[in-house]
Amino acid sequence: MNFLLDIDPKTFWNAPNGSFELYAKIFIALILAVAATVGMLYAPPQLRKWIIRLVTFGSGLFYVMFWLFPAPIDRQPTSAPRNAVETFSFWVSDSQLVVASLTNVISGFLIGLGIYSLLRVHLGRIAKQQRDWAFSAVLVGSMVVMVFFGFGDWIQHQDPKNFILADQKNWGLINYGRDLLFDGLLQNMDAGMFSIVAFYILSAAYRAFRARSVEATILLLTALLVILSLMGVVEFLWSGFIDKISPTNFGMHAFVQSFKLSAMSGWLRSNVQTPAIRGIDFGVGIGLLAMGLRLWLSLEKTGGEG
Repeated sequence: MNFLLDIDPKTFWNAPNGSFELYAKIFIALILAVAATVGMLYAPPQLRKWIIRLVTFGSGLFYVMFWLFPAPIDRQPTSAPRNAVETFSFWVSDSQLVVASLTNVISGFLIGLGIYSLLRVHLGRIAKQQRDWAFSAVLVGSMVVMVFFGFGDWIQHQDPKNFILADQKNWGLINYGRDLLFDGLLQNMDAGMFSIVAFYILSAAYRAFRARSVEATILLLTALLVILSLMGVVEFLWSGFIDKISPTNFGMHAFVQSFKLSAMSGWLRSNVQTPAIRGIDFGVGIGLLAMGLRLWLSLEKTGGEG
């Protein structure tokens, strides 16, 4: 069964695009969602916890089935399931599109909730003129202006008749405003912020690379070797020196050539850095799996009483 797709045959979960039936089902779904939200607000705390746990477990269980249950191979639009296993496989495969769409809808509501929370906090600070309320005014004003120009530019680009906007000569006030705010200000401020962060990283690296112990000395020498290998002039001069002193004997020639900066840094990356990163990734993966299981089974109590 294919859900919410404009395909034939029609089912309860889909309807022709732009039809009254489709809009009616969307309206009914909104009413039910609002009713469920209000019901959750007035439900007893203990019942609310169990509802959240059941919904969380069901959502996680669906994706566990989607990834682990055998998926249909080389399925055609006219293919029909032959047994219960294939029926369930088809259902899981078709439902994934619906679940993914619902996830996007929930993400949209979360963005709206974040905007509401931001406005509630900062508008209250502006109204009461609390400390640094001017910064809150700048934040709220910037958000409103960016939404106005960004949404206006997006609407214009959605119109098939506005393909001429691809040429900057045809831009209007909305397009120039969006370009100034996003490309001219926001992205440059982001680049400036991350450039400042680089100095903090350099300060932390200086403290970590001081030769206070054998381990710190090895780390310092390794970092220095990699840095020098990335400096074109140093690499060129050192490689020329190695080529001059390299003997003609093939075995000794290959041995001496391995002392080039590029060869040594490549060996470090391939045989030391990459295995270490893979080990870290493996540990992080185990941690993510454990955290995912705790969230799925509602065992994680961080942030509330659960």
